[in-house]
This record gives sequence, structure tokens and C-alpha cells, in this order.
Amino acid sequence: MEENKTFTTVDDLIKQAEEQYTQFIKDGKYKDLLLSMSNLNCYSITNQLLILSQLPTARCVNGMKVWNYNHRNIIKGQKAIKIIAPLIEKRKEEILDADGNVVDTKEVEIVGYKVSYVFDISQTEGRELYEFKCDELTAVENFDTIKEALERTARGYSFEYKPLEESVDGYCDYENKQIVIKDGMPHEKTLTTLIHEIGHALAEERVRVNFKGLTPKEQRQIREIEAESIALVVSNRLGLHTADFNMAYITTWSDGDIEKFKDNINVVRSVSYQILSSVEPVVQNALREKEKGVEKAEETTQEATQVEEQASNQQTEETAEIEAVNEPVAEEKPKKTRTRTKKSEVEQC
Repeated sequence: MEENKTFTTVDDLIKQAEEQYTQFIKDGKYKDLLLSMSNLNCYSITNQLLILSQLPTARCVNGMKVWNYNHRNIIKGQKAIKIIAPLIEKRKEEILDADGNVVDTKEVEIVGYKVSYVFDISQTEGRELYEFKCDELTAVENFDTIKEALERTARGYSFEYKPLEESVDGYCDYENKQIVIKDGMPHEKTLTTLIHEIGHALAEERVRVNFKGLTPKEQRQIREIEAESIALVVSNRLGLHTADFNMAYITTWSDGDIEKFKDNINVVRSVSYQILSSVEPVVQNALREKEKGVEKAEETTQEATQVEEQASNQQTEETAEIEAVNEPVAEEKPKKTRTRTKKSEVEQC
């Protein structure tokens, strides 16, 4: 008798993701979702929820082919993570005339979805891979580089840094396409505020179908949650301080509000990904150039040390040669010649 097997379908995974989304917010884990989004941003919200529900510690996820290409193998006994992947299949379709005869063929693309399997880097072993790492100190040291890269993401907007009211750190003027940041703040605070205001600017470019039926007050609230969420995702990826970001008030929403906000989470993911796609490569290059500079300085120091050692050894050898030439030579004492007298055969008296 054939053993009964339970198969997971795409519909099963979609339902699982929707349940996980609602539970995350009700349990006060919306901030955790955003922090994870920093590393899983290339996946849709649905797949991020599926990944986190199966492996909460996931940080770098790929399919087996990608891991094998990067010379890493799946550790024996590891369980695959199920996600939803697009299915694109090209088929040739015959074109018939009025009499039913084939007169031509055309290529048709069938689009759908399928269950796919991925693994986190913690489930693999093999060659070491470069992982983007940026902490608070690194971000502050590369402040100008990051600030300029962030500003370039908001195309069409001008930026101004000037004194503002004590309670205002910055604002985004949609009409005049200008972002203003309070001047004189610490570097880290300047960056998180800049990301927040850029989040406002980029989110506003999205189609706001989900704003229909909302009051102006509700729309302002949604905009602030989006911008703060974007700032949290990007700041976390850049190693900036995130403890002050408070998203706990979202847990008080009704089920209806939670469901309505789902489209806005997609906006948060999309805008965060847009910002990080522009900023992260710039930071990577800056860090690599700094590493090259350190390596070059070490090589230069090593070469200089070798040259000094060679010069020192050469000088020692030359000094030894000079001393050998100038060393006084001891005079040879003349040998004493002893004269022997031949005895006479007849002794004389």
C-alpha cells in the first residue's frame, strides 16, 4: 500500500504568510520583521514572512544552485525553507488558418507560481563569502560618503542643512521637492533623519491606491509609520543605532487596520530596497578601498623595514671589511740563528 504524503501548495504558503503577518503585528514583532527585512530585502514580504516563520535567525538565503555556484554545500540533515517562486514556462503554440491547417507557430509565456526551496547561509558550509558588515563606527567614519549616496537616491529633490526648531529634526516638502535637515546634529542622528525624510519622498512616488477612504489624519499617520519603518530597515543595515525606534503602538490596531497596512509594508520593503541598492555598493567600495589602503600601507612599511634591514646588514658588512683592512699587523720577530761549532777531532788543551 502506498504511503500517504502531505504536499505543500502555493495556496498553503500564501495562507501561512498571511497568518504570520497578522500574528507578527499582534505579538509586537513588527520591529523584528523590519530588522530582518534589512537582510532579506530582495524577497517579497510574503516570502520574508515564510522564511522567518520557518527560520527566525535567517540572514542570507539562496537556492541550492546559488550556494553550489559559490562553492558552499548544504549541511547534511538541514531542512529546506519553503517559499513561493515565479514560474515562467515558454511554449510554442501553433497558429491555424480557417481550414485548421498549421500556418505558423508563436512562443507563448505561461506565468504562474510554484513552491521553491531555499537555505540560509547558516545551513551551508564551504568557502567563506563576503558579507556586508557596517557598524556605527564605520558609518560615522564614512559619514560624507553615505550622506552623498543617500541624497542621490531622492532624484529631483534638493537638500538643505540649517537650524530648525528644537522639536524638529527635519522635514520633506513634497510640493517644492526639498528635504531640510537640522544642522549641527551628531552624524548618526543626521543620517537616520535623512533616511526618514528620503523615505517620505520615495514613498510618495508610489501609487497611493491604499489611501482611498482614509481621512487626512489617517494618511499622515500612515506616512509617518512608513517613513519610520524605512528608516529602521536602512539604518539597521548600515549599523546605525535602532533601539530608539518604537513601533509598539501598532499592536493596538484592529484586524482591519492590520490588513489595510499590508500594502504599506510592501511600500516599506520596496523603498528600503531602492535606497540600499544605491547606498550599499558605495559603502562597500569605500570599505574595500580603505582595506586596500591599509594593506598598501602595511606592504610599504614592510618594504621599508626590509630596506632598512638590508642597509643595516650591508653597513655592518662594510664596517667589518674596513676594520679588517685597518687592523694593525703584528711584526714578525726575527728568528734566532744558532751557530754550532764543529768539534775538533783532536782535543786541544
